Amino acid sequence: MRFIAAMDHSGGSTGGVLERYGQEYTEENKMDLVHEMRLRMINSPAFNSSNIWAAILYKDSIHRGAVDVLKNKGIDAYLKIDSGCNEDGMLKEFDLFEMTEYASWHGCLGTKMRSIVKSEDMIQPILEQQFEYALKIANQNLVPIIEPEIPIDIEHKHHFEMLLNESIKPYLDSFEKHVNDRFDKTLPQVILKLTIPDVPNLYHDLSQHKNVKKLVGLSGGYETSLACKKLSENLDMSASFSRALSEGLYAYQDTLEFNKRITENITNIEMASS
Repeated sequence: MRFIAAMDHSGGSTGGVLERYGQEYTEENKMDLVHEMRLRMINSPAFNSSNIWAAILYKDSIHRGAVDVLKNKGIDAYLKIDSGCNEDGMLKEFDLFEMTEYASWHGCLGTKMRSIVKSEDMIQPILEQQFEYALKIANQNLVPIIEPEIPIDIEHKHHFEMLLNESIKPYLDSFEKHVNDRFDKTLPQVILKLTIPDVPNLYHDLSQHKNVKKLVGLSGGYETSLACKKLSENLDMSASFSRALSEGLYAYQDTLEFNKRITENITNIEMASS
């Protein structure tokens, strides 16, 4: 099944991305270099609409014209709109109207917001904030990707996942009631981007909800082989991988070697997506 390429590295994470890519950089040129890396990936023959149906981009990449490159390949674009998280995992304050206007103006299909679940008592506040923003985004005729990430190394991860699973459904049930009439009269939907669960198919019922467009799993730092193995155990969950997608890619590789490795990554991820 086709998947989402997560390519939304912001300024704070760009250094790590370039270091894994084997690319030297300075603060002045790092955004130029990571954009070149993204374009190199997108321009690879294997990066096409037969394998990938959407890509999540950072604002800087959209400003540099990446949406047009994706559209020429028949791939939808989603804009990362958040400005990172506070210490408690909640979204930092950002201008939601400005970012949704930017996404619409540049032809993005939707948006993405990432929170981090660090404690049990923050699950409800995080979901309340995410769905509050998601309603406003849907009212702009955009599809919100909701990402309440549970870190893969958190203690009692499965317990957190069970609580998250139980807590999301009421928000989904009430979602369409609070969305204004849409221009195209389609049912407002969200995409859920969740950490791949320790117990396979834990989130399967969520994937079948009428207000869920897609259920996708994030790799969360797992190596590609392990992320794909865990993902393949979950029905109706496709990938939205970042690090696993770019694993083994280096700045020094020639075009043949680079394309060979990204083809392997894309093939493995697509096969694992159900």
